[in-house]
Amino acid sequence: MTTLDYIAIAVYFAGLIAVSLILKGRIKNSQDMFIAGRNSSWWLSGVSSYMTIFSASTFVIWGGVAYKSGLVACSVAYMFTIASLIVGIWIAGKWRKMKIDSPGEYLSIRFGRSTVNFYTISGIIGRGVHTAVALYAVAVVLCALTGLDIRTAILILGVITLTYTVVGGFLAVLMTDFIQFAVLLCVVLFLVPLSFHEVGGVGVFIDKASQIPGFFSGTSDTYTWLWLVLWAVLNAAYLGGDFPFVQRYISVPTTKDAKKSIYLVGALYLLTPLLWYLPAMIYRTLVPGPGMDADPAAMTALGEGAYVEMGKTVLMSGMLGIMMAAMLSATMSNVSGTLNVYANVFTCDIWGPRHKDAGEKEKIRTGRIFTLLFGVAIVGIALLIPFAGGAEKVVVTLLTMVLCPLYIPSIWGLFSKRLTGGQLIWAMIVSWAIGFAMKFAIPADVIKPSLVESLSGCVLPVLILGTMEIISRVRGTVAPGVERIAQIQDEDADKEPDKARKEASRNFSHLAISCFCVTIGIIALMLGILLLAGDARAVASKEIVLWFIGGIAAVIAAYVTYRIICAKKI
Repeated sequence: MTTLDYIAIAVYFAGLIAVSLILKGRIKNSQDMFIAGRNSSWWLSGVSSYMTIFSASTFVIWGGVAYKSGLVACSVAYMFTIASLIVGIWIAGKWRKMKIDSPGEYLSIRFGRSTVNFYTISGIIGRGVHTAVALYAVAVVLCALTGLDIRTAILILGVITLTYTVVGGFLAVLMTDFIQFAVLLCVVLFLVPLSFHEVGGVGVFIDKASQIPGFFSGTSDTYTWLWLVLWAVLNAAYLGGDFPFVQRYISVPTTKDAKKSIYLVGALYLLTPLLWYLPAMIYRTLVPGPGMDADPAAMTALGEGAYVEMGKTVLMSGMLGIMMAAMLSATMSNVSGTLNVYANVFTCDIWGPRHKDAGEKEKIRTGRIFTLLFGVAIVGIALLIPFAGGAEKVVVTLLTMVLCPLYIPSIWGLFSKRLTGGQLIWAMIVSWAIGFAMKFAIPADVIKPSLVESLSGCVLPVLILGTMEIISRVRGTVAPGVERIAQIQDEDADKEPDKARKEASRNFSHLAISCFCVTIGIIALMLGILLLAGDARAVASKEIVLWFIGGIAAVIAAYVTYRIICAKKI
């Protein structure tokens, strides 16, 4: 990496912190801090949800799958589209229909205080370790490109993410997610044509890739149709019940907005996976490797580095730094979302009931302190991962089996009148016990480990909850929390927002798009300077660079025109 690459990364991080400082003044109460005062626009909430799914694994792990197996990586991602449709039709609107300030408040009302404590503690431990692993993974990528020590990289990333999340709250999470989306989109839209240019064109890529067995198949031996179906169902539970996504459904004005936000996630996952994975797929035709049959370990190593290596091959000075920033931002978005939502649950549903007389400023301060402490703990765990001797992959697998069963019961409670808090806790304990027993007892040659994990995380909890539902129905049991939930339905959730809320939502939207335009404008300016300075790679791909700059200029011009028209109407 060159000096310009480091400058690009530094400017990007400085921009994230600047946005959080700007937004700090807009936080007047705990609702602003944790759910943006329910003034987030549906598309801003949708993009934020989309970015919450991302981490470095999108480029490293799934980019590696794209390198090794081709189109099947896109099939895996397309399951998010199906999952989003399921959540949009049946689940997202139900969350917004309730007048709650946090996901934990729903659990407390529906299932009782012990259940929300169980969920929160399990989530904090599980999500904390899972997030630490993601932070460690992206720090490894940063080290590979910069030569930094792993501890230094973790500390730098942790401090930056903590700063803008603590200072700017959920508003900063939404805005920085949109900025990160802009960076990712620009990098990929620029990297794909350059990658095709490097390999000799689209036709050459298709010819070479067609010679790789199964490269354009939608399934593989590992990712079968059954696995994909279970993956879709599992992610429907993930998108429908995981706290960070629920937070985004309740941050918009209406149930219609909540549904539209998750439909946007589905649309983006329908349109973008091929864009994300094409650079890794193209790299396979440039550097074929020994082949999966000859040396699977070598192919895995090549695959995990394919995205970075493709970028190093075709990107000019500065743009490699922006690509690095894009990869960093994907994980940082995931980390910031986790920090804010658990600060929300802790402040509103654990600390709040014990401090009922606390004012809004005290709630905001408590949320920031928890965010800081939780973030420091995550950074601390990430620093310890190197001592685990590579155990992070095992940790991720086990955490998937721990976390995924947590999503399903909360969704079940939205539809069932019979599930109680005690049943929910026992359902999770039994799911974990049987799941881990299956994981370690069933040989890999009998059932593939990936299938065992999917069955443990998705099918098993449904079977256990279904059995409990039938038993409760036979006994005629009705959970006491059902009546309490009926009393907190938000009558305004199905109404058109009033003028003040529309104005607040429009202001947030304008700020987000302005940040987006500034971000892509800086990227276009840097490319123009490189072209004028005679950078060898920029000159070699001059036509692509000019088209890209022109496209960015057109987007910015369209937005400026729109704002001028709006100003005249006022």
